[in-house]
Amino acid sequence: MYEKFYNLKQNPFSLTPDPEFVCMTEQHREALSGLIYSVCTRPGLTLLVGEVGTGKTTLLYTLLGFLEKKQYRSAFCCNPLLSSGEFYDYLLSTLQVPCASSLKSQQLIALKESLLRNHAAGKASVLIVDEAQKLSVELLEEIRLLTNLETPRQKLLQIIMAGQPEVAGMLNRPELRQLKQRINYYCRLEPLTLEEVAEYVQHRLGRAGLLNQNLFSRVVVEAIHGYTKGIPRLVNTLCDNALQNAFAIQSPNVTASIIQEAACDLDLLPVPLEEEYDPAQRKGPAPLPETLRRSRNLAAAPAVIVPNFTRESESLVRTRALGSELKQPARIPLENYAARQKSLGFLAGLLDLWR
Repeated sequence: MYEKFYNLKQNPFSLTPDPEFVCMTEQHREALSGLIYSVCTRPGLTLLVGEVGTGKTTLLYTLLGFLEKKQYRSAFCCNPLLSSGEFYDYLLSTLQVPCASSLKSQQLIALKESLLRNHAAGKASVLIVDEAQKLSVELLEEIRLLTNLETPRQKLLQIIMAGQPEVAGMLNRPELRQLKQRINYYCRLEPLTLEEVAEYVQHRLGRAGLLNQNLFSRVVVEAIHGYTKGIPRLVNTLCDNALQNAFAIQSPNVTASIIQEAACDLDLLPVPLEEEYDPAQRKGPAPLPETLRRSRNLAAAPAVIVPNFTRESESLVRTRALGSELKQPARIPLENYAARQKSLGFLAGLLDLWR
């Protein structure tokens, strides 16, 4: 509803994993490079690990876009609760492997013949399994056995599993030690830093058609980071709700109080404050992060240190005088931003470079 009011062509903070909106921070570029490299070199098994909402699925859809452009065979399984029989049925159907038999032996023969044809044509075959932390031991063992489909020199099926950090604990179980030994690459995604949140918000607004950067000031971005702990999915949810609230009162930009109200509606807690906060006893809106609380008295706080921001050094979170900071939009150097986004084109070239 607010897109027209803010001159946006589409919703900038949708929760769908749209590769068009992927923001190539340094860690996302490294993770995607690792995934593409594994497809090109085909070692057998790669694991992508990240907390809930850090952008794993979006990254996987970005990879799928590259694979489709190269006409590689790929299967994307996002339901980890399938039985063994259902999993093979889905795999063969998605990889377009013809097999009239329901016997696993015949399905494996048909699958290997199809993978060999793809290999002879120079086309990679890729299986991507999301939500790996919910896979049963039985299905994990089936995935391990699929890595046995190989030639003397190369694996026929490259498998990429993506899951939350607890998947690493699962792989330490004795019965899964053979699967763990077959993982050649580990790719990781962490919550965004404060500067990465500023870049992320700017990127999504730009992709949605916003020509200026005056919607979110630096202090507002700090509040967003404080409430979301740098989790991209929460950043999307908070920004979307804040824009709805800003539109309701016809505000030309998103203010600190609007972010606070949206965070209260979503029951998001800020970074730890000096006093203990008990949501069960909450009366009124959630407390503001330290930066915003001090901004109420600018004269008394010429400089502010935002406490406990994850992965941020003190030099990064120390802001300038709030009297001027409140008027400045959240920006990053344009040359750095452009260089990072160009990495998408660079990664696309990797498929040709490493064939």
